[in-house]
Amino acid sequence: MSCHAILVMPSNCPRMTNAAPPNQEYIGYRRSAALPGFEVIDAYHSSREWRAVGDAYAVTVPLTWRGQAVYRGLKHVVRPGVAFCNHPDELFVANPEAGHAGSFNVLVIHPGRLDEWLFEQRARTVSPEFAAITKPMSGGLMAKFRRLFAAFEPGTSAMELQSNALELSESMIRELIADGSNEKLKDGPAIRGTARMRECLNEEGLNIDLETLASRAGLSRFQALRAFKRRYGLPPHAYQLCLRVSRVRRLLLAGAPPADVAVQCGFVDQSHMNRHFKRLVGVTPMQYAQANAASRLPFSGVAGASAPLNGSLAALANRSDWRRAP
Repeated sequence: MSCHAILVMPSNCPRMTNAAPPNQEYIGYRRSAALPGFEVIDAYHSSREWRAVGDAYAVTVPLTWRGQAVYRGLKHVVRPGVAFCNHPDELFVANPEAGHAGSFNVLVIHPGRLDEWLFEQRARTVSPEFAAITKPMSGGLMAKFRRLFAAFEPGTSAMELQSNALELSESMIRELIADGSNEKLKDGPAIRGTARMRECLNEEGLNIDLETLASRAGLSRFQALRAFKRRYGLPPHAYQLCLRVSRVRRLLLAGAPPADVAVQCGFVDQSHMNRHFKRLVGVTPMQYAQANAASRLPFSGVAGASAPLNGSLAALANRSDWRRAP
């Protein structure tokens, strides 16, 4: 997955969505090829006046920013916990409280993408209109916004980013879209297709995205996400990560160098692999490999795990007995 950013910030400024640099303004724009039609704007310690006419829907999520926005001829109070929602091709002017520099994130949504969300999730057509310009958000909605903002990073898999967007969409439509809370969800076939999805993940799951997975199962992306999570207890991207880590374990036990394993298993780099491996397994990949070398214990599904690595890494990784789920 590729992510792109245009940043206006000091060179030592972190790009995390919850880490504002002290006393200096930071403005960043992030996009991902895995989620076309979406953009994240990050603004930290900003005391400027904001004026914009966009060609897309936008939801501003204040972190510490508070002030006033003039939109559609009315003044709106914006503060943490309240979403500021604006429509395409409409001007707004926003000013922070006097002497107050604040931070916020914005999710920009192309009109066609919002239409897709509404079509996939609602039993009948719902107009893509915000219920209000400023709207208090539940804790659950704010948490989903934070997860999506954090996911716009190079190390996030396409499926995880797409899944976070869809999980946000359900809560966002229910809380922020006019009539969104009054329509029944299109739940569709709750279980049918989930076995096929699991099969696809096991066979080609290291890089498959949610749209492809749903298509193979004959479901919409929204149906696929909900059905898989209901049947197996975790979303497809979490299952996909478990498969990646399982494959890392098997390659390490066969003697493959960790840097090569990271690339082969779909991680951005060795550090990215180490972080996820330790979170799921409890030790680093190096510690895991060293423990195996010391014990020389056999590993289920791998004949002669302590033997030297023979043949290419790609051929080794593609052996059929290694492609089963753990």
